[in-house]
Amino acid sequence: MKEIGIALLGLGNVGLGTYRILADHARDIERRLGARVRVRHILGRERGRARPDDVPAELFTHSIEAILADPEVAVVVELMGGLTPAREYLERSIASGRHVVTANKALLTTHGEALFSQALARGVDLHFEAAVCGGIPIIRTLREALAADRVSSIHGIVNGTTNFILSAMADERATYADALAQAQKLGYAEADPTLDVSGMDAAQKLCLLASLAFATRVSPQDVHVEGITSLLPLDIRLGSEAGYVLKLLAIAQRSSEGLDVRVHPAFIPSASPLADVRGAFNAVLLQSAALGASLFSGLGAGSLPTGSAVVADIIDICRNLLAGVSGRLPMLCPPYLQEAPRVPAVQRRGPFYLRFSVSDEPGVLGSIATVLGERGVSLASVLQRPARPEDPHATIVVFTHTTREQDVQAAVQWIDALKSTRAPTQVIRIEEGPGVLRAGG
Repeated sequence: MKEIGIALLGLGNVGLGTYRILADHARDIERRLGARVRVRHILGRERGRARPDDVPAELFTHSIEAILADPEVAVVVELMGGLTPAREYLERSIASGRHVVTANKALLTTHGEALFSQALARGVDLHFEAAVCGGIPIIRTLREALAADRVSSIHGIVNGTTNFILSAMADERATYADALAQAQKLGYAEADPTLDVSGMDAAQKLCLLASLAFATRVSPQDVHVEGITSLLPLDIRLGSEAGYVLKLLAIAQRSSEGLDVRVHPAFIPSASPLADVRGAFNAVLLQSAALGASLFSGLGAGSLPTGSAVVADIIDICRNLLAGVSGRLPMLCPPYLQEAPRVPAVQRRGPFYLRFSVSDEPGVLGSIATVLGERGVSLASVLQRPARPEDPHATIVVFTHTTREQDVQAAVQWIDALKSTRAPTQVIRIEEGPGVLRAGG
């Protein structure tokens, strides 16, 4: 039986999961592929690190030169993470004529266009399914299954850490700090969770999804990003009473004005299919011209789910090798990527949730309503809560009709400057578009 050699760069959480799937499912892979996939080398970066008992010692090397000198290595799989030396190793692998697989979203959003251009020029494949949403086949769906369709919008829960935290705040009424500590204890959050809770991890993933869906160059600086650190259980509870669920959404949508790309907390109707995505799960809801609404959901991280996506990419490349073809799938570089205008976040139109913390005195609601009205912000409903022993300030919550974000920001800036305002206003967008509201088109 024909054998295809591969090298794994890195044996961390995802690398070990990838190796174990290749080993445990070897017979199934051989039967489906018609060839044997053999791990010939594993690049270890840390000398002296304990080796898993089920990984043979002879596979390990600390030399990328040894890997590139082996003519039997046809596929190089980068699972090291970070930018250095991952970029160098991928570039050298591509230059040597190897096909490559990576799960490195940070590398692809920073240097992806150069890497894809190099792969295109060298005639090799670069696959990256595991870079977004773990084991959910969303990259393959956009690259292949929807190749004949026209995607109009993406609404995704693409970060398991923040979804776990928001679920704990909703279900257990935990504070943000307590929910984060729980996530760290269970291994869903890093010791330094900044990349996740700031929304930047979701923004990196959205860049890859939007670039594929809309065939346009999208980089992190194009994305309006807000995190979850300012959210309170009170906001989640008040939203729930109005029929909403709070999620950190990654949104990309196309209109006649251009492309709108943003990551931020948003209330969605409790009837939305995304509302039921809880814990560390991910989901992506696509709206497209032919298919309508389609939902893809599953575990977005973890050794085996992510390793499964890596192995699927390896098998796909091996099929290409056996067939003697490459370059079947679009690369995220010219000529596939075109420029498209961006819609500024301040031009976004939709309803809003506004929570004001104010002095408990007459006339405050009237002042707020006046400012909102002068800025063209129409009120759909208002909720007032008086001061309580645990909170000496009154709470006023406003749900608005559809309005322009720029007008809301102007009104909030004015209201926050009033003497009666005791804390910055909490502003949360409400997403009620057809793609979010129901999964039936």
